[in-house]
Amino acid sequence: MATIRIIKGRVYYDFYFKGVRCTENADFEATKDNLKKAKRYARLIQAEIQNGVFQYERHFPHGTKIELFAPQREDQPFNRYFADWMAGKVLKESTRRNWESAFWKHLYPYFKDRLLSAITRADVRRFQRILADKGLEPSTINDKPMKVLRMMLHQAYIDEIIPKNPALGVKRLAQGMTDVDPFTIAEREEVIHGFRRYAPLYVNYVIASLWTGWRPNEACALKWKRVDFQQGKILIREGRVLGQTGIPKSPGSLRDIDLLDPAREALVAQKALSWMLGDYVFMDPQQRPVNQELFRMKVWEPLLKRLGIRYRPPYQMRHTFATLAISTGENINWVARMLGHKSPVITLERYNRFVPNLTRLDGQALLGTVQKSETFR
Repeated sequence: MATIRIIKGRVYYDFYFKGVRCTENADFEATKDNLKKAKRYARLIQAEIQNGVFQYERHFPHGTKIELFAPQREDQPFNRYFADWMAGKVLKESTRRNWESAFWKHLYPYFKDRLLSAITRADVRRFQRILADKGLEPSTINDKPMKVLRMMLHQAYIDEIIPKNPALGVKRLAQGMTDVDPFTIAEREEVIHGFRRYAPLYVNYVIASLWTGWRPNEACALKWKRVDFQQGKILIREGRVLGQTGIPKSPGSLRDIDLLDPAREALVAQKALSWMLGDYVFMDPQQRPVNQELFRMKVWEPLLKRLGIRYRPPYQMRHTFATLAISTGENINWVARMLGHKSPVITLERYNRFVPNLTRLDGQALLGTVQKSETFR
């Protein structure tokens, strides 16, 4: 009998399949609503098992027993799979050269002809650490060898050559503070107009990002139950990274942000597109939650190039909101709350040059105090 268990406040499914006991993470907390949903899902699992149609890998693609139940294709050596994978790619010549360079310079010396199924998450982390120990910049590691490795292993998982993607859950290396390089008001409007014309599926995502200050991972994780139109609030409770939705590691990221009119209009328009498709607000053409990396590479970067706007990553939409709010005199405490900063001091340090009385270079404020003093008369 398929049942549910609560372990440390999380919901797990407990059932027997082919004589093997399985305890699988439902990937959500044990709230009243989630428990109702879990009980219904457990009944579905039991019904499928009893009728002989249960497919473990379909319900739990990253489950603890995936290697026992999931069908696999013929295993392949790492270097041979790279050649096959690249042969099936339609790439710009410069991109192909960069990926091949990353492979021969970094990936092949470490993985060589090891079987794909033998590569573990510990191997991926060790590879990442070795590159860092060699002195490579985190941005170089993230965007070159690790990017190629993640894509390769993801495709091998999709091809059912490996039961799990060992790169899943291996975090990108911290790259330090990103320079604040916001879009101007004119550029913001041009970006919105460009998305309306060339990528309308994502225009509401972009508008809301420019008028909320949320992080891209927070936007990708946003669910309709977190949008409160009546109170005019968006409840930021989760982030989505590498296809996984979870609680942000920083407590300050959990916040309620005000739903300004442009963002409200964008979300109302988005509701007509994705409300009936599932929990998530922003979806891609395959009706999956927006993947921020794919959005950046496949949509954002090509569109900015088409519009003739100097490239900046999507994260700069957050900086654009912050700098425009500060430069127009909005209360710094409100801006800090919208951004999820622990303290307004952090906001001031981050955006100090955009605070009106800090960016003025003419000294008039100081002279005003001097002129009022008797000492200088």
